[in-house]
Amino acid sequence: MEKMEIKKIVRRLWVDYLVVWALALAIVVLYETGVMEEGLLAHNGSLCYVLQTATILLALLAIPASLKMFSMVLNKRIVGRPLSEALASYLRWSEVRLALLAIVALVGLSVYYTTLSSIGGLCALIGLIASFFCLPNEKRMAEELNQEEDKE
Repeated sequence: MEKMEIKKIVRRLWVDYLVVWALALAIVVLYETGVMEEGLLAHNGSLCYVLQTATILLALLAIPASLKMFSMVLNKRIVGRPLSEALASYLRWSEVRLALLAIVALVGLSVYYTTLSSIGGLCALIGLIASFFCLPNEKRMAEELNQEEDKE
């Protein structure tokens, strides 16, 4: 039963992970094909500055917070609980962590294309690279939950 629950959670996290990457790719495709207009705010220097600064601050705050927060929650609220509670909490906090990284990536891409400045693109790239630390798999999940894998 536990092994099946872990597999379902890992499968769901993979779907979430792929959705984040698909949304990022969709934004790129929409702007590159002309469906959405590039450089819409490029003529307004002060607004570009504010958007770029906000994007940098978002990346600086959200990326370390998402990775560190998950570790803290894992140690304080998940480990040591009954497995069913631990799995539900693990799923919820994994999705929160991935959502924070997705926000950084999607906002960064939007700022990149609307301001035509590479700062947004770099922040998006950093957010997407940080998402590699969220790749789900059964072995990692068992280790993080301090559960031994079934040797059947």
